[in-house]
Amino acid sequence: MNNLFAILPYVGKLYYHHTYLYYDEPLIFSCINETFQMFLSLAVPDTSDSHGAWLLAPVSSGRLEKLEKNAEEIRVVFTEPESTIWRIELKTGSYEIEQLDPKDLTDEMLPEKGELLDFSADTQELVTTGDAPIAQATREMRDIIELSFENDDSHISEITCSALSDALNGVQQLMYAIGYKDGGLRGAIPKKIREDCGLCVSGMFAASVGIRLKSDELCDLHYETPLTSVLEDFNLLFSVSHDKELLRQFLEKQNPRVAVKYRSLLRTLLNHKLGIRFNNASPNNHIFVRHFSTKELVENLELVNSEISEITETATVYGQLVGINVERCTFEFITTESENIKGVLSNEISGEVFSVPQAGEAKLEISIGTDSMSKEEKLVYKLITFEPIVNEESKN
Repeated sequence: MNNLFAILPYVGKLYYHHTYLYYDEPLIFSCINETFQMFLSLAVPDTSDSHGAWLLAPVSSGRLEKLEKNAEEIRVVFTEPESTIWRIELKTGSYEIEQLDPKDLTDEMLPEKGELLDFSADTQELVTTGDAPIAQATREMRDIIELSFENDDSHISEITCSALSDALNGVQQLMYAIGYKDGGLRGAIPKKIREDCGLCVSGMFAASVGIRLKSDELCDLHYETPLTSVLEDFNLLFSVSHDKELLRQFLEKQNPRVAVKYRSLLRTLLNHKLGIRFNNASPNNHIFVRHFSTKELVENLELVNSEISEITETATVYGQLVGINVERCTFEFITTESENIKGVLSNEISGEVFSVPQAGEAKLEISIGTDSMSKEEKLVYKLITFEPIVNEESKN
């Protein structure tokens, strides 16, 4: 047997089994008696003349295994017990025990809804999702982003590799887009933006599938990292995502790529049937805690879809017109940066005659479309005007 916890009437000797949350003493732990009956114990507020108080609920080995795999919430063990639950108090060297009706339990006595054990045989510690990120952010002087991915909106603690990698990449690409304030729909993300907005995976935490990310850089004397303001906009985007007018006002101030990458992230989560929970914090004490079920994500997707349908921008590029298909009204253009652009001709120039290949200046209209085969987002180009660059020697 392990170390003795208590000797109780009706129960007998109780020995510590696994500890899930420890602060000065075990606060949430399982224990076992001499007949191998398992119990879950939870520290609760005590009276002025006692030296500790706990809730105690018998649990079967199967239910304890579910708890340790995050397949059941902690509070449910006490609100929906398998057998009698007790409140025990230590007074003047002995334990007093009182049988409780689950209906009499208060929120003050129970963990918050959604709280899980997240048992690890190595650490035997519950990593809470309450003030942990802000404490870590101020201690490490870095932005902390906690993402909980909820498979089918449940507490299943497993996720496919493709779902996890797609979701994390979606978050990172959205951060890049928000950080690229002067950018547009096309073009590569500058190296400086990628460095400032880069996220580092630092481990997992207590959740369905919880991933902790950190900013790559430390904060300055103002307690801000290069990522801090970007993270604030990221949090604001999800804060206003349910309100059409607030969402529009936010997106109007952003690079148009933000809306595209935001929609891409929502689609990724929904394609993999993932709900998501955020718990973000920065060294300047800014925090953001929010949960979105798949139903809410669908509603948010509908709102941003209506905004993206209105997004267009114009761009002037230089290079060589290398292809024209008069019948299909399509063109192909290679820029001076070797970017290959394919699209359609506008009605205004569809009847003009072009010689190819020909160097020149192309004015393009860019919008967002969907690939007919892959169903993935793509940029749609329309050639508005083309001005050839005529070599002076060729004139002569």
